[in-house]
Amino acid sequence: MSQPAAFAPLANRAFLALWIANLLSNTGGWMASTGAAWEMTSLTAEPIFVALLAASGTLPMFLFCFFAGILADRFDRRLYIIVCQFWMMGVAATLAVLAFFGLLTHWTLLGLTFCIGLGNAMNAPAWHAIVPEIVSGSQLRPAIALNSAGFNLARTVGPVIGQILLSLVGVFLLFAINAATYIGVVFAMSTWKRSAEARASQRREGFVEAARFGVAFVRNSAELKAVFARGLCFFTPGIAIGTLLPVIGRFELGLDEFAFGILYGVFGVGAVAAAMMMPLINRLLGPDRANIWAMGVHAFATLVAALVMTPYVVGACVALSGACWITVIANNGASVQMILPNFMRARGMAVHQMVFFGSMVVGSLLWGKIATLLGTQAALILSAASLVPFTVLAAWIRLPRSTLPRT
Repeated sequence: MSQPAAFAPLANRAFLALWIANLLSNTGGWMASTGAAWEMTSLTAEPIFVALLAASGTLPMFLFCFFAGILADRFDRRLYIIVCQFWMMGVAATLAVLAFFGLLTHWTLLGLTFCIGLGNAMNAPAWHAIVPEIVSGSQLRPAIALNSAGFNLARTVGPVIGQILLSLVGVFLLFAINAATYIGVVFAMSTWKRSAEARASQRREGFVEAARFGVAFVRNSAELKAVFARGLCFFTPGIAIGTLLPVIGRFELGLDEFAFGILYGVFGVGAVAAAMMMPLINRLLGPDRANIWAMGVHAFATLVAALVMTPYVVGACVALSGACWITVIANNGASVQMILPNFMRARGMAVHQMVFFGSMVVGSLLWGKIATLLGTQAALILSAASLVPFTVLAAWIRLPRSTLPRT
C-alpha cells in the first residue's frame, strides 16, 4: 500500500473546516502566549517566573486531563468542546480587560494563564478523540501530523504578528484577538454532524466506573505504557530550550519585540517542515527510528545553541528543535490513537496528554530553577547532556509494532 499524501485528510470537508478553525484559534493563542511571555519579562527578570508561566499553562493538563477524558467519553464530545471554547474565550477576554486598564501583575498573569490551561486540559481529550471519528485508516497518521503542523504553523505566524501588534498597540490587543478566535472553533463544531455510529459507541458508565475502567485499561496495556515511557525520555530533558526561550531572546540575545517574535516563530517553521515531510521520513526510517533520530538531533541543537549564543545560530537550532519535537509528538500520538477503541479514546488520550504535559511541567520547573542558579547556558548544556542517556534508553523501549504499519 502506498504512503498516504501529507495533505490527503484535507480532502475531508469536515476535517478541513475544523483544521482551519483550529489554526486560527491557535494563531490567536500563540499571539497571546508570546505576548504574555514578553509581558512577564517586563514584570520580573527572574527566569523562574518565566518557567512558572510555562508551567502554569501546562500543569492543568496533568491535574485535570483524565477527569476531562472521563467526561468526554460520557457526554456528546461536540457539545462538550463548545462549552470548553466558551470558557477559554471568557478567560482571554478577562486578560484583555486587565491588560487594557494596566492591572496585570505577574501573579494575575500566572493565575489566568492557569485558567486558560484548565480550559485546554478539559478540551484536549475530546478534541483528540474526534479526529478518528472524522478520518480513519491510513489517513489517521497524516491527519494527526496535519493537526500538529497547524498548531506549529500558528506558532510560526502568531508570535510574529503578535509582537508587531505588541510594539504598536499593547499586549491587551493580543489577548482580545485570542478571545475572538474561539468563535471560529465554536462555529465549526456547531456545523459538524457526528455519525450515529460514533455516538452509539460511547458508553454511559457512571463516573467512578468510567474512571476505574479507564485506569485498568491503561495499566493493563503494555503498548500504551511503552509509548508513554518513550515520551518521558524526551519531553522532560528536552523542554529546556523551549522553556527558556523568552530569557534567551530578551536577556541573552538582547532582541526587540519583533525579533523576539521571529525567534518564537522559527520553532514553528521547523515543525511545519517536519510535518510535511513526515510521510517520507516515516517511510524511510519507520516511526520508531525517526523518533530516536529526532531525540539525538534535538540534543545536538540544544548544545549548539548553548555554546554559540548568537541570533542566527540560536534561530537555526530552535527550528531544528521544532522539527524534532513534532516528529516525536505526531508519531507517539498516532501510536496511541491506533491502540485505543473509540469508547476509551478520550480517557486514553487524556492519560497520554497527562504524561506529555506532566513531563513538560517537571522539565520547565527543573530547567527554570537550574537557569536561575547556574545560568541559562549551563541549563541548556545540562539538558543536552541528559538527553544522551535517555535517548539510549528510549531506543530500548520500542514503539508497539502493531501501531507501525509501513503503509
